[in-house]
Amino acid sequence: MLAVPLLLDELLIAGRWPRDEKEANAQNIKPLASQERVMALAPEEQWLFLYSPPFYTVRQRSVCNRFWTWDKATPHGIDFDLALDIGDFGIGSDAPILLDYRENAANPRVIRLRWSPDGKTNECHHGPGLRQFRGVTRAVKAVKGTLTQTL
Repeated sequence: MLAVPLLLDELLIAGRWPRDEKEANAQNIKPLASQERVMALAPEEQWLFLYSPPFYTVRQRSVCNRFWTWDKATPHGIDFDLALDIGDFGIGSDAPILLDYRENAANPRVIRLRWSPDGKTNECHHGPGLRQFRGVTRAVKAVKGTLTQTL
């Protein structure tokens, strides 16, 4: 089992990240991130949906979610046992946001999956650690968003 980073724990405790299913679903009415911030992170996306705990590895998700076993959707750039599923870009986006623990277990980097321009495969886009990612959400708007086009 992967340890949730301390910063994510702090965001949960402070109520800056959805703590349960009810808070997560509330994002469908009142998003945590503005469309402008989401598009600064991912120009082709408009919405951000953060999952509430418990967080699951991609391997755990793949047991009940066929998306992860679909050849076109499964990127070769992630390790199913070392990637924690923390969000996506909204219903139907098929563009997960993951914490990637391969390089640094104490400070996993945030990666996102994105459909290729031809729509045939999902590509992996690597980015910074969770500390920089938190600047995207309205809930932590005091932190300046430092992300550009890739996560």
